[in-house]
Amino acid sequence: MRFAIGRTGDVVDTRSLNRVQLEAFAPFSCPACHELVLLKEGMKRRLHFAHRHACGRGESTGHQRDKWDVRQWLQTRGFHVDQEVMFDGRRADLIASNGESVHVIEIQASPLDVETYHERTAHYEALGLTVVWLPSGMRPDPRPRFTPWMRAELARCHALFIPMNGSLYRFVGFPISLRYGQGRWVKVDDLTVSPFEAFYRFDAHAWCQLVRRRRMTPPYPTKDYRRLVLNRLYPLGVLPSLLPTMCYLPMPVLWGLHIHPFDFQVVLYLNRRMHPADSIAWSVVKTCRQFGVTATSDFVQAFEVQWKQLLNVFDVPIEAQLWSVPKTLEVSLRYDRRMFQGFQRFMAKSYIN
Repeated sequence: MRFAIGRTGDVVDTRSLNRVQLEAFAPFSCPACHELVLLKEGMKRRLHFAHRHACGRGESTGHQRDKWDVRQWLQTRGFHVDQEVMFDGRRADLIASNGESVHVIEIQASPLDVETYHERTAHYEALGLTVVWLPSGMRPDPRPRFTPWMRAELARCHALFIPMNGSLYRFVGFPISLRYGQGRWVKVDDLTVSPFEAFYRFDAHAWCQLVRRRRMTPPYPTKDYRRLVLNRLYPLGVLPSLLPTMCYLPMPVLWGLHIHPFDFQVVLYLNRRMHPADSIAWSVVKTCRQFGVTATSDFVQAFEVQWKQLLNVFDVPIEAQLWSVPKTLEVSLRYDRRMFQGFQRFMAKSYIN
């Protein structure tokens, strides 16, 4: 084991200090179980810490370090923090309370399927606890890759927190594919998140470049894409590169579906255009079914509200058959740039006020 807690309460590292320097901080305890650990060094093994008896947690040093960093971050902000707490048969990594609320902090290092994520989250929420999930070992890359449970956390909390170098960073942005997102990592001082923060931090230039690449890349005609898009788009006389700008709206609510966000909006556009008498809610449910996904009532309601709000900001009618369809690629790119830059100015003005 590389890290341990010294007598001063600080984390000590066997790779940054020698044996004499480390012994000044004795005795040592394990960051995970707080049991006594010993400083050891052998002929074949470098300087390290070891339990007298195995603590049984099986956690990596990186996971332990992230857990320690998050605990210190919470304590410096007035939270009382307990570690490895049992709740109704489940062990929580950290429990943080500040007199007003109790937070369960789960720092996830191993792979986690989205069904287990939802089950454990619902279990804690049923006990009246606020749950925050943090991935361990993730770094604030400009174009981060998210697993399904991370997308579910982004849909539920409007952001994803990661620990790094003793601080917490929050990602706010939009899904751009099944795995990747586009947005910003922000260093934070609290766990509160505005549902509109992704819009307030909207980057029009980056989004226009993303849409531009999407328009200029020929679609790969998979069986589902041809059935849902191409076979219905070509009879309308519309090329995939000349779809209305409203098929590329930044929609953070789509974190909750494992569907490409632009494909979902294109199919929704076609459903709305071919069946204008349908309600918006039914069009959303139909689109989900065509992708083989069961839409929850919460998602349908959230999507409808967010979609209407964006169309209102862009001054576009709800009737999809009235949307402007560009005639050339140059016109579509120019229209995209004008619309998204105007949206960014509107959000910046709204945020200032």
